[in-house]
Amino acid sequence: MITCYNTLARTAVPVDLGATTLPPEVTWIDAFRPDPAETAFLARVLGVAPPTYERLSEIESSSRLYAEADRLFLTTPMVYHELSGLVRSTPLGFVLGKSAVLTIRFKPIPACELKQLSDRAGDRALPGGYGAFLAILDAIIDHLADELESLTDQLDAFSHEIFRHDDLKPRPKQQNAAADGGLRLMMRNLGRVGGHTSRISETLLGISRMTPFVIQSGAENLSPEARAKLKGLGRDVSSLTEYESHMSDKTQFLLDATLGMISVDQNDAFKVLTLVSVVGIPPTLIASMYGMNFKNMPELDWTYGYPYGLAMIVLSALIPLIWFKWRGWF
Repeated sequence: MITCYNTLARTAVPVDLGATTLPPEVTWIDAFRPDPAETAFLARVLGVAPPTYERLSEIESSSRLYAEADRLFLTTPMVYHELSGLVRSTPLGFVLGKSAVLTIRFKPIPACELKQLSDRAGDRALPGGYGAFLAILDAIIDHLADELESLTDQLDAFSHEIFRHDDLKPRPKQQNAAADGGLRLMMRNLGRVGGHTSRISETLLGISRMTPFVIQSGAENLSPEARAKLKGLGRDVSSLTEYESHMSDKTQFLLDATLGMISVDQNDAFKVLTLVSVVGIPPTLIASMYGMNFKNMPELDWTYGYPYGLAMIVLSALIPLIWFKWRGWF
């Protein structure tokens, strides 16, 4: 599907696929999963063949950033959300010309919608393809900032859940079991956040490589105002990259803390088992000694030998328990 826009007026412009040229008011062409007929139309009106999905998916820098004829070809991985909730990356391609810019995408990307540009109507748009490119890039960066803010709120909620103060109070066995399951769920949630921030990092890295390439290769088509705005967007990307790095460190910290909580719970279980085994050793020793049934055992002929043996077993179990309690081990 191909949709044409005028980013200055922030309106859609109807264009016939049989046309040989673009209307002069078109500054942005958005191609979403273009079919062969639409690809032929783009090649006809732009004068160059648009890159295929396979070309956009290549990871070499020379395949993501290059110039052909009078146009710049730019590619960056972009974050998108599947209907199942998974966060993945999809290539987003730009064919940047003086009069218009073409975006090629194969997955729904909210930042590549006219509404996202309209939300920032307070910013003064620039004319031409480079002005449209800056408007789209600005919308993408704003969208990534919103995603990072949302993930920050999630990490704050996870942090309060992991380090909640009610853990200082004794909890029933049922609550302990629920907490163990909650920690496992917390690890999955933190892994999901970590994967999401990693995808955002890939997008920020792609944009950070695009901006200096556009400044260098498209210098003759950049007005001083456009150049200044592009540098400002580059600074925004740098700040978001630093923020994402901080979030990744916090995610790793919370993941380590969750693993530590699970280890503490496991140590508590092993502590109980250790106490039980230590308490059970002396009674077992006494019972096994009097269970050997040798012929010459004086206690076997005692009238109170059996009560004596039971008393020794009970006493040998109580003494370690009293000692552990006095030491505060339970």
